[in-house]
Amino acid sequence: MNPRRLSIFEKKKGIYISPENIVAIFWTALIFLIYYLKESFEFNFKGFETGILILGAIYVIGLIISTFFRFEPEIGAYRGRISLYENRITIENNEYSLEEIQKLEFFSTFDIKGDFTNNLLQFTPHLSNGLDNSFILTLKSGKKIEYNFLQTKSEQLKYYKDVLTNYYKNGIISWLELLNILNIENYNEIQKFKKEITSANTV
Repeated sequence: MNPRRLSIFEKKKGIYISPENIVAIFWTALIFLIYYLKESFEFNFKGFETGILILGAIYVIGLIISTFFRFEPEIGAYRGRISLYENRITIENNEYSLEEIQKLEFFSTFDIKGDFTNNLLQFTPHLSNGLDNSFILTLKSGKKIEYNFLQTKSEQLKYYKDVLTNYYKNGIISWLELLNILNIENYNEIQKFKKEITSANTV
């Protein structure tokens, strides 16, 4: 069985504000300040405030439109790959046999790079970076290894049915998690999948 590989990513902690949002906030604050000074203190900007308002509106509208064509920023760094072998798992350059592993848990496994993230008018990009997927590998020693990982149209966890089924048979992935990863929800599909596993075990 050929190994299955996915790029792993370590997200940077903290609050991130994009340069575009900083500019939008600056324009908004400037417009409010100008009109506050004009109304409260009768400052005369000689029509300058109208130009600021128009430029700010053009920028904000352009920014909102551009979000539909831009990817979410990748805030953090790639840390190599997780390689799923039949009898072991390699993370970066560290190798773990199935005998060393207590369990392997995957979370939010349906984020795909390029998918549209939401329909709201926001300043943030609407195309997913595909990095909101994560896993925790727990070893029998108690050590836990946690990363996010990238999924693209061609590299998705659900395509790795054989190796994930093997992990289920070895007790490191639960039945419900396996069904969730493979997106098997229909009752008939579940029964069919059970028969596939059973017949494979008897061969």
